[in-house]
This record gives sequence, C-alpha cells and structure tokens, in this order.
Amino acid sequence: MKLPQNISYPLRDEWSTEDIVKVTEFYYVVEKLYTAKVERKAFLNKYADFVKVASMKMTQKQLDREFYQLSGLSIYRAVQFVQKTEKDYLHLEN
Repeated sequence: MKLPQNISYPLRDEWSTEDIVKVTEFYYVVEKLYTAKVERKAFLNKYADFVKVASMKMTQKQLDREFYQLSGLSIYRAVQFVQKTEKDYLHLEN
C-alpha cells in the first residue's frame, strides 16, 4: 500500500509537547501496521499512551476520522485487528 507523502497528523492545541509526541508515535505505529510488520505489544503500548492523551471516546473518534481523511488509514480498524489477533508480529492489509 502506498501512503500519501508527508501526512500531517491531527493534533490538538491544548496538548503538551509530551502528549503530541505520544500521539504522533501512535499514528506512526498505525501507519507501520498497514505498511510493514509491527510488534503487537509495542502497538498496544502506543495505543495505551494515545488513550491517556485522548481519553474521551468522542475525541478518539474525531481523531480517527481526521487521520482517515489525511491518510486513508483507520485507527479503529487497526486497534480492532490488533486486539483480536494473538500473533507477536502483525500486518494489516488495507
């Protein structure tokens, strides 16, 4: 799958630099899941950090929609896939 070049990630002004780093790392691991193999444990750790920053479900859904519009990749679909699959290394076909 070919991703758009220079995807700009959806961020929020109220987030601290640390929060932005955590969310950006999560977006990157979602991209990587679609393009290469990702360690399941690492993905889940990044997802846990993402949920701490974007704790409200409504915010998570908004970010997923914005991320999908920018990249064509679904955070929701990626998380569901990783949570349901027990393998150590995962790759999600788009």
